[in-house]
Amino acid sequence: MKLVKIFAALVLVVIILYFLLQNTNPVDVDLVFVQKEAVPVSVVMLGALSIGIIIGYGVALLLILAGKSEIRVLKNKNRILSDELNELRNASIDEDLYKDQDGDD
Repeated sequence: MKLVKIFAALVLVVIILYFLLQNTNPVDVDLVFVQKEAVPVSVVMLGALSIGIIIGYGVALLLILAGKSEIRVLKNKNRILSDELNELRNASIDEDLYKDQDGDD
């Protein structure tokens, strides 16, 4: 299975490289703070793809961290409730034992 993934990744890289090499026409880029003239389309596409990947990884990282934080909070609540439940169970058993001991005397 690992070999198939490597092969698929290589095929994807070759396709992307072919696509980028076909788009070498120069374009003017006018961003908010930067103006560039005669930049190849392939460079613009790679830049946009890179920025998109970085933003996507950032969002995914934030979602993962938020999920882990929520899991930690829920585990803590679960532990507290389990401890409380065990205390209530033990309190009921202890009360029954004390009642039985008082009744025998």
